[in-house]
Amino acid sequence: MDTRLLAEAREALLWTNYRLALVIPSMLATGERFSLRVTGLGPDGLPSGALDRPIELGASEGVEGLPATVRLDGTGQAVVEGLRAVGPSRAIVRARPEGCPGVVTSNPAWVADEPPYRLFWGDLHVHTTYSNCSPWACKSPEFAYAYARDVTGLDFAAAADHLRGIAAQSGRWDALCATVMQYDQPGRFVPLLAFESSHKTGFGGDINAYYRTAQAPHFWLDRDDMRTNNPAVTLRQLWDFLDATGEDYLTIPHHTGRADKHRAFDEGEHDPRCEPLFEVYSWWGSSERRASRFPLCGGNSDRPSYLQDALRAGCRYGLIASSDDHRTMPGGEAQASLPAGPARLANYIHHGLAAVRADDLTRDALWRGLTRRRCYATTHARTLLEVSLGELEMGQSAPIGPADGLRKARRIIVRVLPANANRLEVTLVRNGLDLQSQHWRPEMDTLTFEDAEPLDAVALREARYHPEPFVVYYVRVEDRFSQTQWSSPIWLDLT
Repeated sequence: MDTRLLAEAREALLWTNYRLALVIPSMLATGERFSLRVTGLGPDGLPSGALDRPIELGASEGVEGLPATVRLDGTGQAVVEGLRAVGPSRAIVRARPEGCPGVVTSNPAWVADEPPYRLFWGDLHVHTTYSNCSPWACKSPEFAYAYARDVTGLDFAAAADHLRGIAAQSGRWDALCATVMQYDQPGRFVPLLAFESSHKTGFGGDINAYYRTAQAPHFWLDRDDMRTNNPAVTLRQLWDFLDATGEDYLTIPHHTGRADKHRAFDEGEHDPRCEPLFEVYSWWGSSERRASRFPLCGGNSDRPSYLQDALRAGCRYGLIASSDDHRTMPGGEAQASLPAGPARLANYIHHGLAAVRADDLTRDALWRGLTRRRCYATTHARTLLEVSLGELEMGQSAPIGPADGLRKARRIIVRVLPANANRLEVTLVRNGLDLQSQHWRPEMDTLTFEDAEPLDAVALREARYHPEPFVVYYVRVEDRFSQTQWSSPIWLDLT
């Protein structure tokens, strides 16, 4: 075959199997200095030196100090220091590797004279060798935190291993605590101490527990079913144990809508003190609603087991997404590699991420952002999202008296800046039902939704976990590449 044609085929194969990732901070002050992380990733999701060629940095927005080109080192990585945010409202870096047929874009950043908060990205649900599952793919806890920090450029992560795996070998929990302390680098990376607790259907389903500190005990009952993935253990037993430790903690339910192990919100327990957040998506699928673009692995339950059911039942959840990755590659984006057996219903290429608003990248600041529901969920894209209703921001609630103007009509403002998309569908959800949708285009800064129905006419009443009347809103953002974001809700309590 002609050598030119062979060269073209090899080049096409390269861009089919390798990709370039550009990461910058998502919130910057005007004039602030920052760094750009550039990583070449191979088909296995690991850094690769195969992209050994000049990478042109040009046609960027809101950034000064970019060199004309950069090259990856032998490990497939490069860091460009000393860049400056100039805005006026956003910053984006674009790159074109030599021979690449297209342009690679960084995540977007908002630029403001005085940023009201900083935005940090993390994966709170990662499995390692300590889980005793997927032994062909799982890696060590040390790998989990190093990969999150150094490869995908996450700000925080948590190895949330199965309790049955942690308890299977003496010393694993102590080693995990030590690893959390080892990788704790305020200002650069924050690991959280966590574990996954399994509960059979009717007892709460699967839930993850997180500690504020890096040293605390893990839950365990000395009984045979604790060594399975369906123990008949209630959530209250877990919460009582966590309360008895005296440590600050939170728990986050996930995959509540799974057919084979679900959690129904018309029965059982919910404690807003213990579980302020809900994992709405992972690469196993979404538990937002029964009919979703992301059906759950193994099928969906017909019970009221979804986020929308929980909100109607009066649960007050902030929203996050995570990967539930069993390859120990937090923040990655690749298909699962199963060694044998039939294909699963799910396993989406997008791994979920949590976006958390905080004052700085420290354990305490992140904890405040999570427990105060200052967060939102995304399938993977680091799309920027703000939702407000009057003075309220996502995750907040407020009493609405009889004379309050919001009683008659409300205006919901959505500000969005997508990662690598030029058209979005933005949907306002009220009381767990889609209310209105609008299309976002690049020339837009914000979208405005008007809800003119009186609160008294639409309020939920006598809900299982919140009997007083209330109305709850959240926003879903979708693009044509299946990337999706979910805002934490806003609640209005009628008084």
